[in-house]
Amino acid sequence: MRSFRPTTTLAPAAAAVGAMATLACCLPWGIGAALGALGLSVFLARFQLEFIVLSVVLLGVGLIQILRRGRSCRRRSPVEIAIWGIGLAVVLAVVLFPEWVASLLAGHHP
Repeated sequence: MRSFRPTTTLAPAAAAVGAMATLACCLPWGIGAALGALGLSVFLARFQLEFIVLSVVLLGVGLIQILRRGRSCRRRSPVEIAIWGIGLAVVLAVVLFPEWVASLLAGHHP
């Protein structure tokens, strides 16, 4: 039975959530009202840079944890690598194409 370490998947997942939090100011009113986070989006808009930096740091932590595991006798889990890759893709999309990601979240396809 393989041992599953949630810490190696937590950092990339947190990075993706942190990157998505930078778009909180761009959420449409319907989603904001449904989530009860309308005021939260105004508050979070001030911290966009901090969320991006935190996301990059968490991706780095996740990568270090995955690479460290390779030095031991245990094999790297494909699930951990896939979650890290998805987290990387989300962070890069939010950093490089924030308007595109926000329009996807709002349901306005380009």
